[in-house]
Amino acid sequence: MNSTISFSLRGLVVHLVALWIVPWQVFSAAAEEPTRTRQIGLPEAVRLAMGQSVDVQTARLRVERSSGDLALVSAERSLQIHAGSGLGATSGIPQSIQGAAPSVAQVTVRQPVIDLGRVSRAEGVRELIRSGELALDGAAEEAVYRVALLYLDFELSTREVERVAGDLQLYDEIEALTVARVAEGLEAPLALSRVRLDTARARERLATARAQSAMLEAELKGKLGMDQNVQLRPGPGGDDPGSALREFAGTMRSRPVEDHPEIAALGAEIRAARHRAAEARSARLPKMDLVGQYSLLARFNNYDDYFRRFQRHNWQAGLAVEIPVFTGRGTAERVAKERLRERELILRQEARKVAVEVDRMRSDALLKQAERLAGLARQELDFAREKVSVLLARLDEGGIAVEELERARLVESEAWGRLIRSRYDLAKARLGSVYTSGRIRSAFAD
Repeated sequence: MNSTISFSLRGLVVHLVALWIVPWQVFSAAAEEPTRTRQIGLPEAVRLAMGQSVDVQTARLRVERSSGDLALVSAERSLQIHAGSGLGATSGIPQSIQGAAPSVAQVTVRQPVIDLGRVSRAEGVRELIRSGELALDGAAEEAVYRVALLYLDFELSTREVERVAGDLQLYDEIEALTVARVAEGLEAPLALSRVRLDTARARERLATARAQSAMLEAELKGKLGMDQNVQLRPGPGGDDPGSALREFAGTMRSRPVEDHPEIAALGAEIRAARHRAAEARSARLPKMDLVGQYSLLARFNNYDDYFRRFQRHNWQAGLAVEIPVFTGRGTAERVAKERLRERELILRQEARKVAVEVDRMRSDALLKQAERLAGLARQELDFAREKVSVLLARLDEGGIAVEELERARLVESEAWGRLIRSRYDLAKARLGSVYTSGRIRSAFAD
């Protein structure tokens, strides 16, 4: 009896534990989604940035809103037909209520013919649409530029991690050689301490490079709208990451400054302000509409008692002309307001032209400097490689120790790292040169 009870209790405990462990394992497996690796190149990153940029999406919505405003202005010119009833009891002479005589049914028709204010308003909205489209181009240009810079930094960081990891291997080899030489009495213990310090510094540089690469990767995935579980790997790159931008950096600097999207957008806003001023002035001009009206009258409204003749069906058609006689100070104030807005936009446009020209000069100077530094880094690497070749020959002759050769290889690796950084600096300088011309998307067009 006791053994049976004991067995039942053990079974109950096992079942309860299983009911707790199995769901936890399932939840943990679902929470730990496997990391996927995705290789991405600069053109693909640019394409994704175009669809994910908040500034681009906001500018696109602004264009759609202006297009809706234009549709509303166009709708004001369309034919308008209204039907209703003004039926009511009448005592005494039939009187008009809100400008309409009592009627069983009434239909009014209005077709605007001449309204110069509406024409100016439509032209102003069209210029705002044009300005929005140019602002959209500018937002897209900036989004491409920012993401391209971020991608180049990320690609450089991955290459730097690989280079520093190779340096750490060389430091480990030097440390092993030094340990053997100290054991043989060929080196002082201080030499081993120095080598171990160099190795520790190399490990710290590797950890810092990996952390920097991880931060750049996370920022890039955020810009591209990717899941953080995706592990990015840069696409295969050559020795010159900015080679695709070379011809654009050389040709697009000659484009007129007026073609820059931001300056052209300000020009469209200036024209829109002029059209709004013309719309305000049009309040002093006459308007003309085609109008028509049909009314169905009834005798119980006393029409046959107070008029010589009663007619059930009545209609009117003609032109309604409105000629302003005195519009007050409001028109002049609206015109003055738009003129001030126009002057403000002109000042902003002129200031932006100067800023764009300065940016172009600065980008040209940075591009030339980056080209010089890349050439200098190339010479430093060639010298470091030549020194390694000489030391290899001396090592074969027994003239130097292996440690000296390994340190020369570290110097060569550092020179190689400077060359890589100079090439990416050159690529970013080319990118900036194309960006200041306002045509950076053309450099990545298929």
